[in-house]
Amino acid sequence: MYQAKWFQVVVCTAALLVTACSSHPAPPASSSPSPLADSTRSNALSAMHGEALAHAKYLAYATQAQQAGRAQAAQDFTNAAQTEHMDHFAREADLVGLGSDIAANLRDAINGETTETNSMYPGFAKQATADNDPAAASAFSEIGTDEAAHLKDFQAALNAVSNPGGGASVPAGATPAPAAITAGPARSSGATLANLRTAMQGEAFAYAKYMRYADQARRDGNPAVAQLFTNAANFELNEHFAMLATLAGLVATDTNANLQDAINGEQHEADVMYPDYARQADQAGNPQAANLFREIAGDEKIHQQTFQKALTAS
Repeated sequence: MYQAKWFQVVVCTAALLVTACSSHPAPPASSSPSPLADSTRSNALSAMHGEALAHAKYLAYATQAQQAGRAQAAQDFTNAAQTEHMDHFAREADLVGLGSDIAANLRDAINGETTETNSMYPGFAKQATADNDPAAASAFSEIGTDEAAHLKDFQAALNAVSNPGGGASVPAGATPAPAAITAGPARSSGATLANLRTAMQGEAFAYAKYMRYADQARRDGNPAVAQLFTNAANFELNEHFAMLATLAGLVATDTNANLQDAINGEQHEADVMYPDYARQADQAGNPQAANLFREIAGDEKIHQQTFQKALTAS
């Protein structure tokens, strides 16, 4: 996974609260797993934010590499993105037991969308206006409007689920108009740039969260709620994240620069972050979590080596 230095993980921001993806593997079996210590849970949640961001970022890097004629680098980024999402994020989400029944998941989504609609995005738009950054202000306002629509849809879905005989139906939700990420330097600066990065991480995490909730709803026999979560997830990644990424300068125009950025992030995670998380989990009496963190560290080392090979071959 990639966890950029300029991101501060905030596990309670808006719609960024917990989930993973569909079709994820089960957590390691244990006859009597120890309750997770607060430090272990906090580290797992931080890691999940990074894995969600890595998935979205590497997909963006893959698109740039493909456009630059670097097919192997594009494939390497795509493969890593899927591992971060379908394996690492999902197993960490299973570890902390994120996600619940359909009604609880809808309430969680409502809470997140309410914060984004009423405070986060309006506040970011106000800051962008103060920074004389009309493009960012417009993007924040547009996304806030979209989140208000998601909020309304989730509230309607919860009403339908909670009152099955009341005649209410679950809305399908709008489908996004995918936005292309334009490679290049950041178009914003200062507090607005920091807000763009915070929002970008949040949208990446919301995608992973809603895809997990969609998978849970599907398994529980409610395809309508599954479709609503899926459409909302795609909105967060394919429209919102993309809009923010262009303004924040997420993707460099040089594939090698993107590879080096990924190498730096993977090396930190493989050599420092995940080993430290494993050590803390061992000390807290959570060997199951420690083993998972060590396994993921090994995967990240392989990603680092793969990206290094692609960079050397250029």
